[in-house]
Amino acid sequence: MNTFGIEINTKQDLQPVKIEELMSSTYRVLATLQILTDSSLGMRDCDVSCGSIDWSSTPEEINFVEQSAIWAYLRSMWLFAENGERVRFSEHIDDATGDLVKWMCAIAPISEYSGENAHTPILKVMTKFFARLKLEFGIDLCDGGNVSLYPELISGCIPISSGWMPQVGDKHLTIIELALLAGVSNIRTVRNAQYDKDNPLKFLKTGKKVQVEIDVAKEWLSKRRGYVETNIA
Repeated sequence: MNTFGIEINTKQDLQPVKIEELMSSTYRVLATLQILTDSSLGMRDCDVSCGSIDWSSTPEEINFVEQSAIWAYLRSMWLFAENGERVRFSEHIDDATGDLVKWMCAIAPISEYSGENAHTPILKVMTKFFARLKLEFGIDLCDGGNVSLYPELISGCIPISSGWMPQVGDKHLTIIELALLAGVSNIRTVRNAQYDKDNPLKFLKTGKKVQVEIDVAKEWLSKRRGYVETNIA
C-alpha cells in the first residue's frame, strides 16, 4: 500500500465476489469504522480486531448494511463488475470512489493487524469495476473519455489518476485487473499466460509497470471460462 492508496493483497483468492460475501465485508467494515469512532471519543478501546466481528446475516444486520452509503455505492459497482450489468450511479463515480477509498484506508491498519482483510472483497469489486469500465468503453481514467452511461468521466476519475488505487491502470489493464476479470483464483495464472506456446499473452512493460492493452485483454478473456461478458442490452 502506498502513502495515499490501498491495494489488494495479491495472496488473497481473486475469484468473483458473491453478494453475500460483499455484504459480510461491508458489515465488518462498518462495524470497524464504528469502533474507531467510539474509541476516538473515549467510549471504548481501539484494540478490537475485525476478526472478532461476526456476521450472522440477521435482519438487523442486513438492514444496517443496506441503509449505509457504502452499500449504496458498492451494490451498483458489484452489479457491473461481477454480473456485467450496466447500472447508473446515484452519485458521481469520482465521489463514490473517493469516499470508499477513504473508508478502506481508515480501517486498513486494524484489518491488517487482525489478519482478516475485511475490506478485500470490497477492493476486489472496486478494482474489477474499473477494469470492466476500461474493457467495455476503452476509457482513459486519467484523461477521460465520452461514456454516455457515466458522463462525469469526461475528465477521468480523480481518485484513480491520483494513485489512490495503484492496482488500477489508467487506460490499460494491470495484471491483477485482468486476473479479476478472468475469474481466476491466483494472479499467477495471468503471469504464466505469457509463456503459453500457442497463444502467449503479450505484456506491455513501462518501467516497473506491467500491463495488458485492452484489445489484447479482450482476445485473451474471450477464451477464459471464468470471464463474464458485459450485458450490452
